[in-house]
Amino acid sequence: MWLLVLALGSLLGNLCQANDSISPPAILIAQARLGAGFAGFGAQKLEAAITLAVEVSGRYTVVPALQRDSVIEALQREGLAPTARAVAQRLGCTAICFALAERFVHLVRVELVLRWAPEYESESRGVGYALARYARVSSGEPLYDPALLEATQRAFALCVGDSTLYATHEPPLRVYPAPLLAVSSISYSEEPGLPPWQLFRQKVVSSYDAVLNAIDTARHHPRFVVCDIDTRDSIYALGRLREPENYNPPTASELELLANMGIEYLLAGSFQRTSEGAHLRMELYRLSRVGQAIAPELIAAADTTVHGDSVPEFRRAVRKLVGQLLWQQP
Repeated sequence: MWLLVLALGSLLGNLCQANDSISPPAILIAQARLGAGFAGFGAQKLEAAITLAVEVSGRYTVVPALQRDSVIEALQREGLAPTARAVAQRLGCTAICFALAERFVHLVRVELVLRWAPEYESESRGVGYALARYARVSSGEPLYDPALLEATQRAFALCVGDSTLYATHEPPLRVYPAPLLAVSSISYSEEPGLPPWQLFRQKVVSSYDAVLNAIDTARHHPRFVVCDIDTRDSIYALGRLREPENYNPPTASELELLANMGIEYLLAGSFQRTSEGAHLRMELYRLSRVGQAIAPELIAAADTTVHGDSVPEFRRAVRKLVGQLLWQQP
């Protein structure tokens, strides 16, 4: 499917270059820059992602590179500075686009700025995220093109103020603006005097497994971008938290690190041994800054009882509650 998407992008580029006229409204790509995490990659990857995101919206078109360069040369011959504004005015563009893409582990971030005609001073901004999920079969090398496109679509939809801009497309082009969500931990607690459970005795392993299952469930939601565990743990490592404890509540330092990376929502839970078995509670929070601290705001919670000391039953319970929490949200 992604090969078809990339081929479509190439086809659109060829069609644009072959066309001598622009059907308004047109957008001029003035800058497409790859920042942190994309060393060694060509900026043309981001420009291709912008072109495809704009074209498949059905509302705008991108000024072809050949036409842009032709206008630049004409301005230079006339002794005029070929600024982005001058080129856009000469072409009658609706907007000028500036873009920056960055990567942290598997998380791709694209920020777009559109400056609108007629003066190109009024601007709108959008930030989109996506997770790199694909790799070359032969080498295992990650493929970032799909994530760049997905993040760019989200950023562009925000720039034009339409969250349903791509709603009529088939996947993978059906993309919505989506905030970042991370799964932090499931805190364990035992009641004294109850028969011991292996799930609690092996809490390092079972809590890690539970977090993985929560992430795997949440990542299918179309309105959230869910950090994988490698990205989450690498965020923690920025604060020298080398061994996250998935069986303890999230610390203030962890919350600060997550919020600083742009994460807006958090899934956390508790697992408490009871006479009936164990009580599992999963909670969805919004991360808000109050003064200098990050204050988690509880959005929703869901509860269930795990009746047996069973890894499969525990996994099913985690997936059930995560599904209830996320899919009941508007």
